[in-house]
Amino acid sequence: MRRLRRIIAALRAVLWTAPLSAQQPTGTIRGRVTDAGTQQPISGVTVAVGTRAALTQADGRYVIAAVPAGTDTLRARLIGYARAARPVTVAGGETLVVDLALTGQAVGLSEVVVTGYGVQRLGDITGAATAVTDSQFDPGRVVSPQLLIQSKVPGVQVVDNNDPGGGLSIRIRGPTSVNALSDPLYVVDGLPLGTGAGGGLSAGRDPLNFINPNDIESITVLRDASAAAIYGSNAANGVVLITTKSGRGRQGTQVEYSSSASASSVTRLPDVLNAAQFSAAVADYAPTRIDSLLGANTDWFGLIDRTAYGQDHNLSVTGGGADQNYRLSLGYLNQDGIIRASSTERVTLGLNFEQRLFRDRLDLRTNVRGSRAVDRFTPGDVLGNAAAMAPTQPVTDSTSRTGYWDWRTTNASPSNPVASLNLATDHGTTWRSVGNARAEYRLAFVEGLAANVNLGYDLAKADRTTFYPSNLAAQVRQGQGMLYLANNTQTNSVLETYLHYAPPRAYGPGSVDLVGGYAYTQSHGEYPALLETGLNSNLLGDNGIPTATNVRPTKDVTDYKLISFFGRLNYNIADRYLAALSVRRDGSSRFGPGHQWGNFPSVALAWRISQEPFLQGVGSLSDLKLRASWARTGNQAIGDYLQYPTYTYSDGQTRVQFGNQFVTTIRPSAVDTTIHWETTSSYNAGLDFGFSNQRYSGSIDWYTKNTSDLLFYVPVDPATNLGNFVTTNIGSMRNRGFELSLSARLFEGRATRLGWTASFTASHNTNELLTINPNKSVTRILTGGISGGVGNMIEVLQPGVPVNSFFVYQQKYGANGKPIYSDTLLNMYVDQNGDGKINDGDRRPFHDPAPKWMFGHSSYITYGRFDASFTLRAYLGNWVYNNVASANGAYQNLTGSGMPSNLHASVLTTGFVVPQYYSDYFVEDGSFLRLDNITVGYSASYHGQPFRLFGTVQNAFTITGYSGVDPTAGLNGLDNNIYPRARTITTGLSVRF
Repeated sequence: MRRLRRIIAALRAVLWTAPLSAQQPTGTIRGRVTDAGTQQPISGVTVAVGTRAALTQADGRYVIAAVPAGTDTLRARLIGYARAARPVTVAGGETLVVDLALTGQAVGLSEVVVTGYGVQRLGDITGAATAVTDSQFDPGRVVSPQLLIQSKVPGVQVVDNNDPGGGLSIRIRGPTSVNALSDPLYVVDGLPLGTGAGGGLSAGRDPLNFINPNDIESITVLRDASAAAIYGSNAANGVVLITTKSGRGRQGTQVEYSSSASASSVTRLPDVLNAAQFSAAVADYAPTRIDSLLGANTDWFGLIDRTAYGQDHNLSVTGGGADQNYRLSLGYLNQDGIIRASSTERVTLGLNFEQRLFRDRLDLRTNVRGSRAVDRFTPGDVLGNAAAMAPTQPVTDSTSRTGYWDWRTTNASPSNPVASLNLATDHGTTWRSVGNARAEYRLAFVEGLAANVNLGYDLAKADRTTFYPSNLAAQVRQGQGMLYLANNTQTNSVLETYLHYAPPRAYGPGSVDLVGGYAYTQSHGEYPALLETGLNSNLLGDNGIPTATNVRPTKDVTDYKLISFFGRLNYNIADRYLAALSVRRDGSSRFGPGHQWGNFPSVALAWRISQEPFLQGVGSLSDLKLRASWARTGNQAIGDYLQYPTYTYSDGQTRVQFGNQFVTTIRPSAVDTTIHWETTSSYNAGLDFGFSNQRYSGSIDWYTKNTSDLLFYVPVDPATNLGNFVTTNIGSMRNRGFELSLSARLFEGRATRLGWTASFTASHNTNELLTINPNKSVTRILTGGISGGVGNMIEVLQPGVPVNSFFVYQQKYGANGKPIYSDTLLNMYVDQNGDGKINDGDRRPFHDPAPKWMFGHSSYITYGRFDASFTLRAYLGNWVYNNVASANGAYQNLTGSGMPSNLHASVLTTGFVVPQYYSDYFVEDGSFLRLDNITVGYSASYHGQPFRLFGTVQNAFTITGYSGVDPTAGLNGLDNNIYPRARTITTGLSVRF
C-alpha cells in the first residue's frame, strides 16, 4: 500500500511539472550548411545548440525544434572540417534561419563510405576498408566488374582466366579455406548475392557479368574481419560491396550515351617445335615414323586464334527533383575471344528509383537489374591439340568423314584442332535478375531512430549445351560422341529488418550509432542434366537429342536457409576516440543438428592522435589515426546436405551382375555427420595518416588470420564409410602480412593547368598450413591434377608449408646449367632421405602459386581538355608449374603407342626422353611487371553538350621470366593449355544531353 502511494505521488509530480515545462517559450532554428570552398551542401553535419541537435540532410539543410528562448551558441561539427560556431538569439514561437559554411581541413575524411548495413564517414572507420569510385576504375573493354579494382586495393588479388568474361577469383589477404570457397561475399546495393561466397549461378562465365560495369558507382572492399564481421558466416573471405549509380544530386533529366569498339590480339602462345624442328626430332628419335609425316608446314595456333573485335554501347536516362530521383540504363556488349568459337554477348537493363515521403521521414529505394548473356566456349580439347598436333600434317583431307585430316589410329593421339572448332559446339545462356526494395522510416517520436526493411531476390537460369559429334577423330577412338545438356535454375530471396539509432545528442562524452536486426535468406536450386555418350546420329547436332548407347539423366534439387541476428555499436568521442563492437549469430542448414549455429563477434578501437592537443598545428599533419581490431568470422560456402549420405543409382555401365541378370544398385556416399563451421580469427593493427589537408595520405596495416576446423576432402576406409572420400573438419592454416597504400595529389591543376593524382599499393602475405588432424589418419594430401600420365598430382597440402605447394623432385644440373637426364633417377634427382633410391619419399614441397608481394600503381593526369591514366601491376614470389612443357617436353611423345605428337621447345634444352612430370625444372618463377591499362582522353563540348573521346590499351606489356603463356595462370598455378592473354585496343565516345 505504501509503494502504491509513492507511485501516485510521483505521477502527480510529473503531471504538475509537465505544464510548466510546456509553457517555457521555445523557437526553431533552421538553415543550410555548405562547403566554404565549393559552396556545395554537406550532409551528416552535427548542428547543435544547447542540448538540442540535428543532422543535415543530403541537401545540407537542418531543422532544430524546441530550442529554449534566449541567447546561446550554434555549433557545427563534421570530421574533415574546422568546427564552426555562431551566437544566436532565439525568440519564443519564432523561426531563426542560420546558414553556416565549413572550412575544409582534411576533407577526404568526410567522404561517405558504404559499409555493412549503413554508411560511415571515411575518418570514422575503425577497420580496414577501401572504397574505389568510378573515377578510379580502369577503362577499356571490361566485361566483369571485379577487373575495375585490379591493383587498386592493397591485399586484393584478382585472377582471371583470360577468356572473354571468364570466371574470376578474388583473394583478400590470402586463402582461408582448402575445400570451401575462398571467394568473398558480394553485396550489390545492400543485397547479398548467391548463397554465400562467390557471385551465384552462371552458365560458365563469371556470375557477376550480369552487372554492367558502366552502371557501377563505387566498389568497397572490407578487408579485415572487424569491418566484415557484421556479415558473420559469409565474411571469412572478406566482403565486396558494389553500389550502382543513381539519380541522387541530379536536377532535371539527363541522357548519357557511350559507345566503344575494340580489337584484341594474342600476346603469347606456347613455345612448340616448328615443322623443320619436328621433322628432325622424328628422324632422330622415331625414324620408323618419318614416312608418316606429310611435309606440310602448319601453324595450328595460327589457325585457331584471331584478331577479336568487340563493341559496347550504353544508354542511361537520369532524373531527379526535390523528393525523388531515378536512373534507367540499357547496355549491349558483344565481344569475340581471341581463340575462335569463344565469345560473349550481353544485354543489361538497370533501374534505380528513390522516393522520399512525409517530409523526408520515409525513404523508399528500388534497385532492379536484369541481363541475358549468351556465351560461346572454345571446345575443351582445342588448345591442347593445337600444342600437340604435328606441324607437318595438313589441315584438310577430302577423303575423311569430316573433311579434316587426322591420324587414322585407334590409339590415343592428338586430333585436328580446326576440326573440333568447326564441328564441336559448346555454348550457354544465362538469364539473371537481381533486385531489392528498401524502406527506411525515421520515427518522429524518437529522434535519430530509423526502421529499415530490405526485401530482395536473385533469380538465375543457366542453360549449357556441349556437343562432340561421333565422327571427330578423338570420339572415333573412344567409340562415342557426346551430348551434354543442363538447365539449371536458382532462386534466392532475402529479408532483412533492422533498427538504426544515430541520435544527434550525446550519450556520455560521445555519440552513438547503433544497429540491430534480423536477416533471413533462403535458396532453392534445381539442376537437371542429360549426358549421352555413344551417339547414334550427328544429324541434329546440338538442336536435338539423338539416341545413344549410354544415356544418363540426372536432377539435383537443393534447398538452403540462413537465419541471422546481428548488432553493431559505434561510439565516437569528439572524433578522437572511436570504438566499434559487432556480433552476429548465424544458423545454417548446411550443418547437422548441434552444429548449425555460430557466433561471430568483433571489436575495433581507434585513436585519432592528430586531434590531441600536443599534435595540433604540428607541421602539415592533417590526420593520424591508430587502429586495432579483433574478429571471428565463419565460412559455410560448401555444398548442401554434406552431413547426410547421398544415394546414387548405378548407370548402364556400373550395374552389378548376378548370374545372367544385371541389377541396378543404390550406393550411399561417405559422410561425417559432425561437420561444422570453418572459423577464422583475425587480428589487425593499422595506421592512417595524412598531410596538407589530405593532399598526401596513406595507411599501413598488419594482420594475422588463423583459420581452424578446415574442411578437407580426404580418403577413408570404404569398409567403414561406404565410400572412398569424405568431407570433414581436420585442419588449420594461418595468413600473415602487411599492406601499404599511398595517395597524393601531386599537381592540382590550378596555376599550371596540370593535374596529377597518383596512388601506390603494396602488400605482403605469407600462408602456412598449420595442422592436419592426425587422428583422421591423414598427414599429407596430394592435389593439383596435371595432364600427362594417369592420376598424377603435382601439389600438396602438408603442415608447415603454404597450401598447394608444388610437390616435386629436386633436379640436378650439369656444369652447362642444363638439367641432367639419365636412365637412372639417382643421377637426375637429389636423394632427399638418403635411402639410395628415388621414389615419392624424395619429393618435397617447393614454392607455391600465391604471390608473396603485390604492387599496384595508378596515375591520373589532366591538362586542359586532355586526360591520361595508367595502371601498373607487379607480383613477386608467385610460381607456376608449366604443364604444357612437362607433358609435351619429352621425345617419348614421338614413339608412344599413338602417332607422334609435337614437342614443347624445352626438350631442346632438357633432352628428356621420358617425361619428367615431377621435376622441379618445370616449376618456374612467375614474377612479373605488367602495364594493365593506359588511357588517353579528350573532353570538349558541342553546342553546349559535353562529350569525351578516349583510347585505351589493356595489357600493353608484360615483363617476366616465365616461359609459358601467362604468369597469372589461375589460383592453382597450373599452366595446362590455359586460354592466352589478349592485348586489347579500345576507342570510344561518351556524350551527355
